[in-house]
Amino acid sequence: MSTAPHPSPAGAVVTGAAGGLGRQVAALLIARGYTVLVTDVDESAAKGAAADLGDRAHPFAVDVRDEAAVRAARDRVVELAGRLDLWVNNAGVLFTGPVWEHDDATRRLTLEVNALGAITGTLAAIDAMRGTGGGHIVNIASLAGITAVPGEGVYAASKHAVMGFSLSAMADLRAAGIEDIDISCICPDGIWTPMLHDKLDDPGAALSFSGTLLQPEDVVEAIEHVLDRPRLVTAVPAWRGALVRLGDAFPGFGLAAVPFMVSHGRRVQKKMRKQQARRG
Repeated sequence: MSTAPHPSPAGAVVTGAAGGLGRQVAALLIARGYTVLVTDVDESAAKGAAADLGDRAHPFAVDVRDEAAVRAARDRVVELAGRLDLWVNNAGVLFTGPVWEHDDATRRLTLEVNALGAITGTLAAIDAMRGTGGGHIVNIASLAGITAVPGEGVYAASKHAVMGFSLSAMADLRAAGIEDIDISCICPDGIWTPMLHDKLDDPGAALSFSGTLLQPEDVVEAIEHVLDRPRLVTAVPAWRGALVRLGDAFPGFGLAAVPFMVSHGRRVQKKMRKQQARRG
């Protein structure tokens, strides 16, 4: 894998960049000299974020389920910056509860946004990067992509798909002799962003609160590291990644430990609810 960023950063795309983690990633890239296409399904939110981020931020409405829209974003950033150096697949949705409680529309939405959205973005980026000096694709996966997650089963399936596709795509690139395109997967624990803000009363989300509840800045720091040195898989925090890999290697052990982790997560939710009530 390459070990340094492009000497003169040009164009970058961040999906789901109107708020939360995506917006902070866009800010990081602008600070590093990129021209950034701030994409989001909410066009007005994308415009607002881009206006706040400055002249090198450009809004673009993208529903990542729409391949034509994703490809239009690719073409737009090349038009703005001359080439595409970096693509960050960040857009995602989360629905919780036992797997049998999700209706067909919810399952499809989760898989289409989280999995197919990342796949489509990755392929669009590869198409733009081949033969133009290469580039880097960063896929925001999750620890849910490498372990069992009760209460988030469909979400976990979508993130497992992101991981499987990303690693396989890297294998295909190298088998084809393409050495100048890298893919890095970031697998964070639960992040305190709008995706979790309304989950404090949701028992199905307890596992997301059972480890280190991350701030977006923690994940941005991990992303910055892989920009300088691409890495196939980065778990955030590293100790939690080691723990879930152990559970994945010994599924019986992992499943036996889950109830204890869920109980701890629910205690954290309760504590945070009390803290919010005192502040409110």
